[in-house]
Amino acid sequence: MPIVEFTVIPSTLPEIPRNDLSTDQKYLYDVMNAISTGVFTSDLANIEPGPLSHSRWLTTANRILRLYATKTDPLENLMILATYVMKVYGPMWFTIKCNPSCINGAKHLWQTISLTRYLSADLKIVFDKVLIRNGYFGHPENILIAMLGDDREIIRELACQQILKARAENDQGLRTFKVPPLNFDAEDYTDLIKWQDCKITEPPLTYNLSDEFLKEIVKCGLRTCQSIKDFPCHTQAVERCIKLVTEDSSAVCGENKRDGFIRARLLSRQQMPNFDTKKQFNI
Repeated sequence: MPIVEFTVIPSTLPEIPRNDLSTDQKYLYDVMNAISTGVFTSDLANIEPGPLSHSRWLTTANRILRLYATKTDPLENLMILATYVMKVYGPMWFTIKCNPSCINGAKHLWQTISLTRYLSADLKIVFDKVLIRNGYFGHPENILIAMLGDDREIIRELACQQILKARAENDQGLRTFKVPPLNFDAEDYTDLIKWQDCKITEPPLTYNLSDEFLKEIVKCGLRTCQSIKDFPCHTQAVERCIKLVTEDSSAVCGENKRDGFIRARLLSRQQMPNFDTKKQFNI
């Protein structure tokens, strides 16, 4: 479909090396720049945005923006979706791409909430319900990890105090991982929850760190502990695992059968990572 004179939607994207992006990611970056500036080149218009897949949101976002650029008077639903991609989905995708460590997880959650406050009241209800179900980086343990990696020494000191207090009060009981109610009006990621209402437990990533080492982190930051920074907050491997768990849940019943289904599928992929396709037999 030909590109028309569309309404510009402002967006803010972080600087990121193009060599670090996949083909789909480059397309999203370029088409977002085009929508935000109103300059849609002929070369970009002729690029295939990738097949539509509801389980792969990136190509869905690409097609939404490509369709938007062909409408001088888009329908309300298309306008809502395109604006969301430009203001929330796209900026957060590339922000996470630039800052993939788990120490940024709680910050990404808070930034996502902040970016969605422009939504209407009825759309906020839909969005907030999703975040309540999936806001795992709003758990105190994950917020404490982010606080340990904060640039502000006073925030690192608060995290250290909370972790040491949790160690001292450790009752060796069952550790329950449940995300507390999120504060959608928080002005900083450290205010995402009401700390006084939460049972604070030590993050598993700090189990092997001594009290002295934690105090050293307070002084020097997490550059002294690369082992924590190496854990990602999100990877495509996570998406593949979610897809696999969804498949096994619809194929078999019972925990043991689902576990066997997943292990067999992963083993099969290791032994035979690629399959022949019809294209290879074209004469």
